[in-house]
Amino acid sequence: MNVRPRMARIVTGTVACMAALAISCAVDDPVCMWQDEGRPEVLHVLGCPADHEALSGQPESAALPASRSVLFMIDRTDGNKIHFFDSERWRHFMYASEMLTGYTDLFAFNAEMYYQPGRRLLLGTLAHHLGPDVFAVEIVPIDKASPEMIAQMYQAVKDAIRFPCDLRYHPTSTALEMESRLPPGVPVVTTAELYEGATYQGMHLGETVGRVKRMRLEDLESTYVSRLDLVVLDRVPNDIPAVAGLVTGEFQTPLAHVNLLAEARGTPNMALSGAYDDPRFVEMDGQWARLLVRADGFSLSPSTASEADQFWAERRPKQTQFPALDLSLTDIIGLDDVDASMTAAVGGKSANFGELRNITPPLPVPGGFAIPCSWYVDFMKANGLDKEMSALMAQTKFKEDGLYRMQALASFRDRMRATPLDPGVESAILAAIDTHISGSWPIRFRSSSNVEDLEGFNGAGLYESASFKPGDPEKTLAHALKKVWASMFSTAAFEEREWARIDHGRCAMGVLVHRSFPDEIEAANGVAVTANPFDPPPMGQAAYYVNVQAGATSVTNPEPGVTPESFLYWKPPAGQGEMTYYSNSSLTGGDKVLSFDEIQELITALRAIHRHFESIYGNTQPYGMDVEFKFELPNRELVIKQARPYVF
Repeated sequence: MNVRPRMARIVTGTVACMAALAISCAVDDPVCMWQDEGRPEVLHVLGCPADHEALSGQPESAALPASRSVLFMIDRTDGNKIHFFDSERWRHFMYASEMLTGYTDLFAFNAEMYYQPGRRLLLGTLAHHLGPDVFAVEIVPIDKASPEMIAQMYQAVKDAIRFPCDLRYHPTSTALEMESRLPPGVPVVTTAELYEGATYQGMHLGETVGRVKRMRLEDLESTYVSRLDLVVLDRVPNDIPAVAGLVTGEFQTPLAHVNLLAEARGTPNMALSGAYDDPRFVEMDGQWARLLVRADGFSLSPSTASEADQFWAERRPKQTQFPALDLSLTDIIGLDDVDASMTAAVGGKSANFGELRNITPPLPVPGGFAIPCSWYVDFMKANGLDKEMSALMAQTKFKEDGLYRMQALASFRDRMRATPLDPGVESAILAAIDTHISGSWPIRFRSSSNVEDLEGFNGAGLYESASFKPGDPEKTLAHALKKVWASMFSTAAFEEREWARIDHGRCAMGVLVHRSFPDEIEAANGVAVTANPFDPPPMGQAAYYVNVQAGATSVTNPEPGVTPESFLYWKPPAGQGEMTYYSNSSLTGGDKVLSFDEIQELITALRAIHRHFESIYGNTQPYGMDVEFKFELPNRELVIKQARPYVF
């Protein structure tokens, strides 16, 4: 296991970090052990907060907001001597193998240090949680340390800290949190308490340069924002076009669409309570700025338009990309005949959905069919819409005026939706519904382009889905189908493809069709990742990450003040059912959204999905799958709604 926090690519100097964290050593403070330039290798005493800062590392993404961590080990054969070591350079095993004797095998090391009562070393992390200003002694959730070992560890750390601080033990899993046998004198801080004191989240870490643009959420839909805008919003949006970076005034969930988009685009994303009115952003509104988002905080400094142009020119793909497009499939195809190799013909969502139905033993995945990309191309050509779009894209004003482009795309989508549908197309789809979908459900038409759910282009949230409800004049089959097709030219999708230099002429929209998931029968809905996004594979601590909410309330884009149930479920060698809860649902009055048996059922499905798709997408590391699921009434039955490669 051998775990440490994942480190960010950008590391600031000690002096800069001290200023950012408002940490300083007064004259009458205990003497800092490290006062030289650079980083120390190891300290056995922390004389001041700067010593902790000098050794600390920063994760690439953070399960808890705003923290800095230092790894340590306690040698029980050497008078409980404690080693706080450079946590950018070493993990526990790496340090032990280089600096101590007798450790050459990682698996033997893990087997002893996490499971054996007679272990020589106690392994832990000293994390400084900045919001509540708590220093927490932590062990990994799979560590089988006894209460006496934890107390011994806590006391050794306490003895080694020579500055005043709020030092507590933080249990990092549900099982550890329920441990009530700790000896007296070991104060505990829970995960929930750490969240309560937080005001900042570094969601997707990194650096960016852009023009600060403060906005209210209600103005986002009618305002053009560009790739060079650093958008500061008062709330969390459902979606956002490609921008230089995003700052929200409310906390986000790690699986929110906007965070998935930020990860796919490689753009920084953070949450700061009251960001819209924060003086730092108010003063920079409309000006060019450089933003650095870290796990422990952020920095904002002036920049220029030329610096922004150079920054993004270096990061934009240099060559035009031509997505694979297969127009040879001209008939509707049942999902049992669809697999992941057919993205070019039916789109990514349909291809992965069909692949889900190939897993054995079978998972609870609805039946349905795929409308091939060729039908979209035929519709565009038959009505001259392809030529209209080509002419529009050739206009200088369309290329250079973002607001005009946004309005022109909206008008073009209206034109597509108003174009009559060939009666033969509608008849064929109705026949396919009768053949492939049983029951009297409303029917869901879901976007499935050949440029989404790909390894290098996620496309999450870029396109629309729609429902067909027989007898409802506002939810006709033609309306649903054309709405999905027209979403190919949503502003967000067009701008995203343009930035990635994807040839628009090679893009086509397939459609995934299956029964709907009515809100009234949703007992719970959620999103899960089959790997640990906070400590990614292959070296990270293996876990499934789950966000789930009661009823049909959105997990990825909740209303203000609504939080989902969020937890990590640890993979072997952790014990069965070992979990770390990060938040409870705000809608259940303290009750869990999922029972233990339901969690086990979900984890079994996630394990099967991860293993099955590994042969398809696992060649790129880190690997994991992003899975949408529901539990439906009356019997709270699990349904798998979607699976796509997760972008770390």
